[in-house]
Amino acid sequence: MLWIRPAVLSLTLGLTALPASAQEGDAARGLAIAQAQCARCHDVAKGGAFKKMPPSFQSIAIYRTRPDIWARIIAPSPHAAMPDMTWTLTTDEVQDVLAYIVSLDQALTLAQ
Repeated sequence: MLWIRPAVLSLTLGLTALPASAQEGDAARGLAIAQAQCARCHDVAKGGAFKKMPPSFQSIAIYRTRPDIWARIIAPSPHAAMPDMTWTLTTDEVQDVLAYIVSLDQALTLAQ
């Protein structure tokens, strides 16, 4: 269906045109959400111990790109044990968690 491609492109361009603050989310809110929703499986703390399954948020921040982190939150691999967060988190909450995770890489880099 060729008419879908322009619609998807339009939506993508529309999302990238959002103000940076709307795209980036709030890291402090992201930490609170992560503690409530993610900490039962992931180590969400700054400087959290690296582990493979499930990875700590610190290791995710260091080894994955922002788009990859976002994609894994909203559409985890069907082979992963991670639940589908699209039923749990709003779009803004996903952006907040993403902002928190990304901030962990920046915090570690600045501390070195």
